[in-house]
Amino acid sequence: MREIASLRKRGKHVALNQEQESWVEQLYQEVYSSLLSYAQCALNDDPLAEEAVQDTFRIACSKIEELMRSANPAGWMMNALKHVIQNIRRRRARLNKLVVTALSVDQITIPPQTGGVELGLACKQALGEDDYKLLKMVAIDHHTMLETANEFGISVETCRKRLLRAKKKLKKALEIEN
Repeated sequence: MREIASLRKRGKHVALNQEQESWVEQLYQEVYSSLLSYAQCALNDDPLAEEAVQDTFRIACSKIEELMRSANPAGWMMNALKHVIQNIRRRRARLNKLVVTALSVDQITIPPQTGGVELGLACKQALGEDDYKLLKMVAIDHHTMLETANEFGISVETCRKRLLRAKKKLKKALEIEN
């Protein structure tokens, strides 16, 4: 069989032959708009919804034989999308909890406001402009990791790592000032 399209996920190489590729393209034409609408309503975030639908099609390609055997491929895709959305929500909740925990008043004693220096300015000085902006976008402005990563021109994983480092740096700076 001739390999037409392929994708990589977690080190596995998934190849679609011409028949499978055309079948997926047909399915894409049939269900894309309904999947995107569902994801937009569920996530209330258009770029994240698009990412969820793309991830759903990646899963479909990696499980193409199971999907093609399904009596209801559109239903299979919708169920896969629901699982992707659940995973996105879990990741967001974990990250939000991590940010809140790292910046929690219970765990970090916020230094007194001395000399008219505001907390935001103190944080900006401790972290630097870029890390402060990154942390502010996620923790205060409630941007998604994808939005924040796009704003900085970095990958989502790099954004997560920078956020973790910024939180550690902020926590240490606030502890030292006390």
